[in-house]
This record gives sequence, structure tokens and C-alpha cells, in this order.
Amino acid sequence: MIDVVSFCAELIKCKSVTPDDDGALDLVADFLASVGFETNIMFFRSPDGSNVVKNLFASFGSSSKKILGFLGHSDVVPPGDGWSTDPFEPVQQDGYLIGRGICDMKGGIGAFCCAVAKFVQKKFDGSIKILITGDEEIGTREGIRSLLQWCRETGNMPQDCIIGEPSSENILGDRIYLGHRGSINIVVRSVGQQGHVAYPSNFKNSLSNVCRFVTHMLNYQWKYEDKRFPQTHLEPTMLFTNNYAQNVVPDQTSANLNIRFSADYDASILKEILQNEAEKFDVSLEFIESGNAFYCNDEKLKSALVSSIREVTGVDAAFSASGGTSDGRYIVSHCNTIEFGLLDRLIHQKNEKTKLQDLLNLEKIYLRFLKKYFSIESDPLENRHEIIA
Repeated sequence: MIDVVSFCAELIKCKSVTPDDDGALDLVADFLASVGFETNIMFFRSPDGSNVVKNLFASFGSSSKKILGFLGHSDVVPPGDGWSTDPFEPVQQDGYLIGRGICDMKGGIGAFCCAVAKFVQKKFDGSIKILITGDEEIGTREGIRSLLQWCRETGNMPQDCIIGEPSSENILGDRIYLGHRGSINIVVRSVGQQGHVAYPSNFKNSLSNVCRFVTHMLNYQWKYEDKRFPQTHLEPTMLFTNNYAQNVVPDQTSANLNIRFSADYDASILKEILQNEAEKFDVSLEFIESGNAFYCNDEKLKSALVSSIREVTGVDAAFSASGGTSDGRYIVSHCNTIEFGLLDRLIHQKNEKTKLQDLLNLEKIYLRFLKKYFSIESDPLENRHEIIA
């Protein structure tokens, strides 16, 4: 049986820069098939055929008493410049494994696959579903959303799910994500009248309108009652005008904003607040929703993971609902979801790396979790996951 370090090294060699696969999902599928999983590689296409995403679904066991899912993604962000090694040639150095995607999240995939390969050698009453998509980093509908639709239509949805995204902060196991804030992207636009900057009566400054609105929203007093989440927070990310001359006022300006919001709000309420405020500044808004806030309240699921971490590392994990969004926002409407994996310090950065010992320990944690999970009395009809909508 292949060891987790070697398996992760092979995954790194696949240049699966989103949405390309370069054999990553085939590698995982072949490994899972070798230990008895039924595997299915699926390609989902957009209606116009312009986007095609490769996905993997793998299943072991036929019992419906307990159905555990593992959710992950094999795609990685572009490596960028400044690496000390080839980002797609894995290197072991000073106790670390270096390579693009090892933390986000090929290490999580490798550790879970190796753990489950050992676990399924013995009989257990339940089944395991593994869902891995190839475009999480860009998040098109042909990725996890289409895969979940297929699972729902074919009766393959798990009851509970662990996501192998990087979640640890300073040492492996110190943080578990029980949920995440919601996210909305906002495009702010203003149309004015171009003119010479020296003649204020002759122009209408679209840039001023946008800047005043953004400043106003940066100073907006968001309520903060649900302390499970960080406070709702808005940030500008981009600013554009159609003017390049210093003495000309632009007639068209737009800005991109992002708001990460706690369970104190849902998307519809936030959109109403923002629209009402926008009317004061002569700007229009366009919204792109990424999902509402969610939080896992399943004490059995949490306890099984916390005790598994403590037994392997001696670390007492803390619960959090901060961080960025993940594909968890799509599966939470179907099952209880909890997120745990390697350290997230170097994700999307040059020289992405993880300790070799962390990979070994993550596999051990997942294996202990599997053993604990399938010994827990099942109650699949109990609604334990809170989705803020």
C-alpha cells in the first residue's frame, strides 16, 4: 500500500492548475479502485458547451446506516514566480514536502485516501462517499454544484461530510472550521458627466460618487450578536474609471467590493441594506452571491474529530467559523459538514509546503475519526446542521 507522502508527491506532479486536471483525478480514482471503491469519473458541461469540468465520485459499502462523505478538490491555483524549487516537482527538504497544492488541498486528499484504504480492510456498518471536483478555485457550476445534483438525483448524498481543506492555524489540529461566513461580491457603478477638473459646474464626477459610497460602507456599523462568527466586514477590492488624464473628471466609474457576513444577516437583508444606502450616493449595484453563513451543531461529529486530534497530536482543537469560503457552502444544505486539514499559512503562496510529520499525523487523525464515526449510533433524520438563510 502506498504511503501518504509518496501519494501526495505523485499528486503534486499533476499540473492541475484550475480547471485543468492533468491526470490528478485519475490518479486518485485508480488508488481508490485498488482498495475496493467503485469509482466514477464524470465530465459536466455548461449549457453552451464552453466549460467542461472533470469530477470524481467514489463509493464503498452499501449500508445506509451511516453514510460519511469526504469532499475535496484536486485543482490548484497558478504557481506564480519566485519558487526556490519547481512547483510541480515535489521536494523533501528539512522535514517538509514542497510543491504547489500540498496544503490546498492535495495533502488532505492524500491523507484521507490513505486512511480510508486502511479502514475499509475491516468490515463496518455503513458506507463512504468521496467527492472530488476539479475547479474549486474558480468555482463554476460544472464543478461541485453539478456533482451534488448528480448525487441527489442518484441517491448518493452522504449524511455527514468532512472537508479536507486546510484549517489548522499554527500547529496541526489547533483549529477546526465548523462553518464559514457568507459572502457577496458587489459591483458599484456610477455614470456622470466628463469635464475639465478646473470647472466643477461643468461636470458630474462619477469617481466621487463611488468613493463616497465605499467610504460610507466602510464606516457602516454592522450589528454583532452571533459570536460564533467574526463580525460582518466589507472591503473594496478593485476600482476602475474610463479616464487616464489627470485634469479630466471621469464620467464612468466602477468598484468591486466583497462583504463577508455572519449569521446576524442573510444575503437578502444585506442586499436591501446596501441598495438603500446606494440611493444616497447616485450609484447602482450588482450582486453576486457566494452563499449564506452556516455552522455545524452536530455534537457527535465534533466530538469524534476533537478526540481523534487529541489522541494523535495531544492538541485541543478550537472551533472557528472564520476564513474563506469553500465548497462546503454547497453541500451544507444536504448534510452536516465539518472542515479539517493541514495548516493554511502558505496556501496560494510560493514555496507552498507542509511538514512530513503533519501528513502522517493527518492520515492517523482521519483513520481514528473513521473508526469513531462508524461506531456512533446513527440518527440520519436528525437535523443538526444550521444553515443561515
